[in-house]
Amino acid sequence: MVRITKHYAPCGFGQIHYRRAAPEGASQKPPLILFHMSPYSGAIYETFMLEMGRDRLTIAVDTPGFGNSDAPPSAPSIQDYAAAMGEMMDALKIRGADVMGYHTGSKIALELAIQRPAHIRKIIMISAAIWTDEELKERRIQFAKTEIAADGSHLAKWWASAMRWSMTGRTKEQVAQVFHARTMNPATSWWGHNAAYNYKTADALQKLDHPILALNPQDDLWEFTPRAKQYLKNGRVLDLPGWSHGFLDVKTSDAAAVVRGFLDAT
Repeated sequence: MVRITKHYAPCGFGQIHYRRAAPEGASQKPPLILFHMSPYSGAIYETFMLEMGRDRLTIAVDTPGFGNSDAPPSAPSIQDYAAAMGEMMDALKIRGADVMGYHTGSKIALELAIQRPAHIRKIIMISAAIWTDEELKERRIQFAKTEIAADGSHLAKWWASAMRWSMTGRTKEQVAQVFHARTMNPATSWWGHNAAYNYKTADALQKLDHPILALNPQDDLWEFTPRAKQYLKNGRVLDLPGWSHGFLDVKTSDAAAVVRGFLDAT
């Protein structure tokens, strides 16, 4: 039976917290490392990990400053986050892996492959947003550091946003299972978006020859991900109409089939 265990590994920022799921016996498949969206944690992958962990080591990382991972001393870049993930791989003696990232996590996955091309085999991106300068200006305002309200009204605002972008079939209980990760580390929770908006995804895509599958669920980045098509050297964009946040819980088997189909193809 597959189960999730929780662990820590060292990096330059301190300790990285990660979840681990694996089959009972040895697996010949490369490990799969998962990077979460901002401002959540590896908790968003738990249901998915139970499925993927049936036939390969699956690791979901809390990005430094998120979840239970130590924070850097100042706001990091995507390059900094990726370097920390590489240090975690070293600590776990992982010399080759597939990577999958969700929103901000997809950029970390790209940069990790740039920094360690020989250690990363295939890349799955959940959304591969590319924005214009004007769009970036608006998003930096929208996702700036949130002030904590004395009456807790900021929590209601965050909950309403989570419900708004949840796909049909996602229950309130499923949202609540991961909502706590949204509320942790308020002093650093804006760092992920900030790093993502400063990262040049189009340039990164053009540097990579790795096989890349960009999944495009119908969420808040639905209209921006197709722009990545022109920069992919060895990849494709797969539209997922009707899917949105929470699809890893609602469409677990379907999502795992897509991911396995890409990762296991020769």
